[in-house]
Amino acid sequence: MILKCNNEKVVNLVKCFETLDFADKLRLSIDMLESYHIKVKNNKVLEILKKLLCAVDESYDKTKFLNLLNYKHLLMTSAQAMELTEKEQNVFVFEVLYNIYKTFKY
Repeated sequence: MILKCNNEKVVNLVKCFETLDFADKLRLSIDMLESYHIKVKNNKVLEILKKLLCAVDESYDKTKFLNLLNYKHLLMTSAQAMELTEKEQNVFVFEVLYNIYKTFKY
């Protein structure tokens, strides 16, 4: 975790996110950035995440469609992220993107 000012909800979500494999991290990040309920929007980051997921997941590469219902273990984390305040969502998305960068870097 990079930020020290996180509250308990954000810390718990980040810990849950850190346990996911790389493809699931990408799926959840894409879902959050495309979601109407998450106020953070960044199309360039979204494009990069989709290209990474295409490289990692062959089924996504064929369809270019992400149905989170096929990944039920990600639904709870996505729902919890939607319950956060806008400030908490910003912090969580920052932590998520940093975690993906850190994973991809190594």
